[in-house]
Amino acid sequence: MIFVPLLHYFKCKNQYSGSEDGMRYLLSPGKRSAPDPDGGEGAQKEEAILTVDIWPDPWALDRTDPALRRQMVFPLTDEGRAAAAEYLSSAYSADLALWKQRPSILDCEPWSPPPKDEDAESGESK
Repeated sequence: MIFVPLLHYFKCKNQYSGSEDGMRYLLSPGKRSAPDPDGGEGAQKEEAILTVDIWPDPWALDRTDPALRRQMVFPLTDEGRAAAAEYLSSAYSADLALWKQRPSILDCEPWSPPPKDEDAESGESK
C-alpha cells in the first residue's frame, strides 16, 4: 500500500507528493462549495476535500499531457484519507505495466500547451 500521511497533516493545509515506480501523485487539501441540505433551496456550504492527482513519469504535473492525468476528490476525513490511499494503491496495481515502462527524463520531451493563435486573440481575420 502507498503511504498517505495522517489526516492532521492535510488539515494543516500541507500537500503531499510522491512516486511509485512510474506513477507520480499529489494529494492536496482544499475546500469546495456544496449544496446545504439544512439551509433551504439554493443554500451552499463549504466542505473540506482532499484532491488526488495521478500522472505518469517523468515530468511534473504541469508538464504532463492532460490526457494522461487522473484526478479524484475525497472528503477530508479519516474515511476519505483511507479511500484516497486505497485509490492510489488500486490505480498503481491496475496499470502496473504502464507505470513500469515509463521513459526516462533523458529520453523524451515535456508536454507543453499548444501555442495560442495570436490572430484569434486580437480579433483580426485574414
